[in-house]
Amino acid sequence: MLPLLLLSGFITCTLCVPRQYIFVNENKTWTEAQSYCRDKYTDLVTVENEQETMQLLNTVNDYNSTDLAWIGLYDDLNSWKWTLEDSEFFSQEQKQFRNWYKGETVNYGGQSLCVYINAYYGVWYTANCNNTFSFICYDGRQNASSRYVLVYQEKNWIEAQRYCREYHTDLVSFRNEDDIQNIRNSLNNYYYTSVWIGLYRTRSWSDQSNSTFSNWKTGEPNYAGNCTAVSFNDSLWTDENCYDQLPFICYNVSSLTSSRQYHFISENKSWSEAQTYCRQNYTDLATIDNMTEMNSVMNTVNGSYNGPAWIGQYDDVNSWRWSLDDDDFYQGGEREFRNWFHEPNNYGGNDLCVYMSNDGSWFDLSCDYSLPFVCYDGRGNTSQRYIWVNQSRSWSEAQRYCRQFYTDLAIVRNETEHQQILNVTDSNGHIGWIGLYRNRLWSDQSNSSFTYWLPGTQYVSPQPDNGANVSGLRGAQHCTAVSLKSLGQWTDENCFERLPFFCYGDKYVVGLRLQVTSKENLSKSRIEELVIINSRKNLKDVDFPVTTP
Repeated sequence: MLPLLLLSGFITCTLCVPRQYIFVNENKTWTEAQSYCRDKYTDLVTVENEQETMQLLNTVNDYNSTDLAWIGLYDDLNSWKWTLEDSEFFSQEQKQFRNWYKGETVNYGGQSLCVYINAYYGVWYTANCNNTFSFICYDGRQNASSRYVLVYQEKNWIEAQRYCREYHTDLVSFRNEDDIQNIRNSLNNYYYTSVWIGLYRTRSWSDQSNSTFSNWKTGEPNYAGNCTAVSFNDSLWTDENCYDQLPFICYNVSSLTSSRQYHFISENKSWSEAQTYCRQNYTDLATIDNMTEMNSVMNTVNGSYNGPAWIGQYDDVNSWRWSLDDDDFYQGGEREFRNWFHEPNNYGGNDLCVYMSNDGSWFDLSCDYSLPFVCYDGRGNTSQRYIWVNQSRSWSEAQRYCRQFYTDLAIVRNETEHQQILNVTDSNGHIGWIGLYRNRLWSDQSNSSFTYWLPGTQYVSPQPDNGANVSGLRGAQHCTAVSLKSLGQWTDENCFERLPFFCYGDKYVVGLRLQVTSKENLSKSRIEELVIINSRKNLKDVDFPVTTP
């Protein structure tokens, strides 16, 4: 009988992608920790169940067990949504209708995730979802005798939602003032003022996971802050001020194989020549998404070379873009408005964000500096478009603040808006962040945010430095090299420098059906050896790339 064998060159598991937890013993704010984890790994840790909680604790066995560390859970106070998810019921604007008491929400006790209406005044309040109130159902069925049904039973919010979905359509939603008035009319003879409606929110995970697992300490969350920390004393969670400086836990999604196959080319070429070579012979210069791929790059050299080598990252000093990415917001040419003053110069090698001085001039600067900033408010009912925030924050923290409380960091489309913002900054006599920024780019247009820059020492400046301390190269280092003598850490170099380089090609998964004919009884190992020999020969015959292990 002839053995019939199916050879698959690579095996991947799409349903069993484990998380690897990494404890980082550096004190950072929650936002700084999030940025660090996204740069170096995947994100701040998400916890799905008790088993993952124990795995997480095992990563910090040597850590002081009484201390806290950030995880990825946070409380977005503006993430309200309606329980009725029906696109035909709402227009996009109607989903945003709110009628809060005094125009704002208050998260009393840190657990106010559901909303009730004051039946007399029609205004809304937040409350703990475990409180028990009567409630109003909405009935959208065609044969319903009434659209709004008041239920005189006191239930918590979840129980009220379940009841409405079972007997009607859902808890009531409000699209406009008319809906408010209709409800108030139906409650004229109702003696109790607190009634559940269908607005609610949930805490979010940094990686947008849908995990509903929680492990709060008794009495938590207690409104101490909007970000979540885990205690290594008892593995329980507490809410903390997001600006507290704590260590943190990242996670990385490990896989059995990378989608990229790296190749080291030991020919000295400029960065552009290396790019051309890689695109002609493989896919492109190497893109690196995480430390697993970084180690794969290092392994391709196998100790045969100890100097710098090009990878696909480069710095385009003209790749500026606005934080608010909305095509409907801009007309022709408005994205390109600039007001530089002898800039941008990327003086420190890492000047990727923009601030505006009190005379209206723009300068590039490292995004890690803490400055005041200007927000843009694009909501229709606002009286002021540009808001000066006199709090010193990094650019990313400023962006998050503006997106939480307004629309985004300030956008400047023309000279009129430039003058309006100048009026705000000039009256305060300060410089401040605006919404213009850029990222380093990859040759293959990948969105990878992974970095592995060489840190500074007593004798070497931290990278990237754009040639700040290299005679004749100040401002002229825009391409990235891997330093093989420094464990693969990155440096910025002049793009015309002639170096070896790394290409990558896509890995292939190939199925081959082979017949092995023999008059002898073959061992399993001998069959495998014959399969490998024959498959390599067949692949080479059709010019298919074959790597010898």
